[in-house]
Amino acid sequence: MVYWNNEKILMHFLGSQDLIRNSVMNQFSDFRDSEILNGFVFSEIESSLAIEGVRSTRAKIEQLNKTGYDDLNELNDIITKNMILGYEFVRINDITQDNIFKLYNILSKKCMKDDEQLLPGNRYRHDEVDIVDGANAVVDKGVDWKLLPKLMNQLIDYVDKEKTYEEHLIASHVIHFYMIYLHPYFDYNGRMARVMSFWYNLKHAPSLSLLLVSEAINNKIHKNGYYNAIMNSRNAGNDITYFLEYMGNIILKYTKIYINFYIIQNKLKGNGQGLNRAIEIALKYVLAIPVTGDGFFDWKDYRDFSHEEFSKQYYLRLLNALAELAILVVKEHKNAHFYRLNSGKWDLV
Repeated sequence: MVYWNNEKILMHFLGSQDLIRNSVMNQFSDFRDSEILNGFVFSEIESSLAIEGVRSTRAKIEQLNKTGYDDLNELNDIITKNMILGYEFVRINDITQDNIFKLYNILSKKCMKDDEQLLPGNRYRHDEVDIVDGANAVVDKGVDWKLLPKLMNQLIDYVDKEKTYEEHLIASHVIHFYMIYLHPYFDYNGRMARVMSFWYNLKHAPSLSLLLVSEAINNKIHKNGYYNAIMNSRNAGNDITYFLEYMGNIILKYTKIYINFYIIQNKLKGNGQGLNRAIEIALKYVLAIPVTGDGFFDWKDYRDFSHEEFSKQYYLRLLNALAELAILVVKEHKNAHFYRLNSGKWDLV
């Protein structure tokens, strides 16, 4: 793999962290504090699973965090619990070949089909595997399985290699792409890639902006771009400049969304007002939803962006609640309601 180490890509990663340090989010500048980290990890788990079509919620994840493994019956609950245990594992262990294998076993426990199981004594797959895109279309094959032990050894060499701060910020995304390129398992390769990326960040590049990756990917626009960036890099002979540029771009965008989210929350708190969980989620969506022209959108735009399927009345209730807080401006036209972010009132970035 190669990439063009140009300043533009690097500035996205450096800029995201600088924005956080100079904003209301500077309280999270060292995210390794356990209470702060838990909140972001739960969001990471929710989003990472949603990328692959496994639906969960922050409340459900918090509930499963307190539930014993033997009390689980539903497959989605087991998958989610495995993710919780996987993130707990990487927080207390270093990246080694043995620990990567242990992480894979944690994430895949009780979830693999018979033909997806690894052979006894094998750390990696023993046959070919297809690589699929976001629409489950086969776009490539994983590397020759006989090369996997050697190539995974090279991954550990890269992890342990001495790097500058700037190289550390990029390294987690190099690892992310490398795991997808290798596809060392019959399944769970994307999930492993995202957890490995987080793992590296935690140990070597504790930049809060890098914790927002899965959440940034997990919307209809960014998810398609994510798969396209992977394909563009693969088609260019694993020139991962395309992938790094895309990841840096969405992280910078989502960093601004999070900063604006906390700006509004803090100002409301100062006025003695708080948001329930449903309104918090709605606020994140309206900060992220793409707009054109004068910036107006309607409830259908919100629904299409949010991945959710509720009634029109529910969406209007959420949006009108944000309007009552002066977070949104409302415009009526021909019996329809259009909404726009009230950016000036809140001094958003």
